[in-house]
Amino acid sequence: MKKKFLFGKTWFFEDFITGELKTSVWGFQIEKEIYSGKSEFQKIEVFETKEFGRVLVLDGLVQLSTRHEVIYHEMLVHPAMLCHPNPKTVLIIGGGDGGALREVVKYPLRQIFLCDIDKKVIEVSKKYLPSVSKKALSDKRLEVFNEDALKFVKKHKNFFDAIIVDLTDPTGPSLALWTNKFYKNILRALKENGVACFQTGYPEERFAKKTREKLGKIFPFFKIHKAFIGCFPFGEHTFSLASKKINFAKINFEKIEEKYKKLELKTKYYSPKIHFVSYVNN
Repeated sequence: MKKKFLFGKTWFFEDFITGELKTSVWGFQIEKEIYSGKSEFQKIEVFETKEFGRVLVLDGLVQLSTRHEVIYHEMLVHPAMLCHPNPKTVLIIGGGDGGALREVVKYPLRQIFLCDIDKKVIEVSKKYLPSVSKKALSDKRLEVFNEDALKFVKKHKNFFDAIIVDLTDPTGPSLALWTNKFYKNILRALKENGVACFQTGYPEERFAKKTREKLGKIFPFFKIHKAFIGCFPFGEHTFSLASKKINFAKINFEKIEEKYKKLELKTKYYSPKIHFVSYVNN
């Protein structure tokens, strides 16, 4: 990431790799730097922008914007939660900004676990991005663990109904979690009818493609959703559903719509129609 002063304004630039392994640059204008600091694990920044609202950046990579995060978090959470017959125990891995948690607490759950190694991300998000979590981090069902997710997941077997994997890109503290070892531990930690959902990057990104291939081989049932997230360099982003027992191909629109209405879910982007039209070929 580079911050440059151009044309009398401060700009943010992010380098990223295209499908052909060519480096491209993407950026936006910064109105104001809200926060900049370092945790034990990474650099954390929050910017105010005209185009995207507030933007969270970790180690120079955009994680979310207040304008677009609702699309990302609703697509990460609701397809998995609605495909499960009756989730009661949920784990969120990463997700220290609280956005995935905000969607998860909409369900009648017994237990919610959030495992994010970086406590500072949670603290900064609560203070400078309050609209993202909307007080979900104070939910009474929630237990927060600031520890290595690889070790945390390994301690559980047939325990979770749903696991939401909201990781940063495969650099820094999350690199070890983009591996077959981690995915197999996720499979082991799920109950027999459990469902996991992973953020799996841009459609044409080579590393993301390999990740989706790995997941498709490890999990008996696997499906990909796609959505456009305007604050990310490529725009389009993928979310991968995985399960031991639940065949996503056999879940129809009527079933998802019935559950969505029964739970009286309030969403801004996700809907039962979006659930099905966002599916892409594996």
